[in-house]
Amino acid sequence: MTQKQREALFDLINLAPYSDSHLSLMEENLAESAFIAEGWESEHPKNLFLEQSLARAREAAETDEAMAAYIKKCATVFTDHESQTEAYGVVKGVISRDGLNDTESAFLEKLKIAFPKVG
Repeated sequence: MTQKQREALFDLINLAPYSDSHLSLMEENLAESAFIAEGWESEHPKNLFLEQSLARAREAAETDEAMAAYIKKCATVFTDHESQTEAYGVVKGVISRDGLNDTESAFLEKLKIAFPKVG
């Protein structure tokens, strides 16, 4: 995974809990595990990036249209089947660990639309 893809993945992971306005402890722990597993290869400090990512996620979560546009923007760096499948799987794994509710399922549908090669 490239650094740009990692950053987009972290943006999507940070956005996902806003779909239902609830971040469970399990989701938080899985998100942290994903951040560690994917690594970081940038001179930009990871903690600063994550703070900025959370701010972007809060702003994108204000409307369904803004959320869909943000998902689409993040998804553009995942251009092939493998990268789209990996990103979708990581995000789905984080938000579905404690069960999926209707709004989380709707978020995953938006994500799947943004990743047409996942099918």
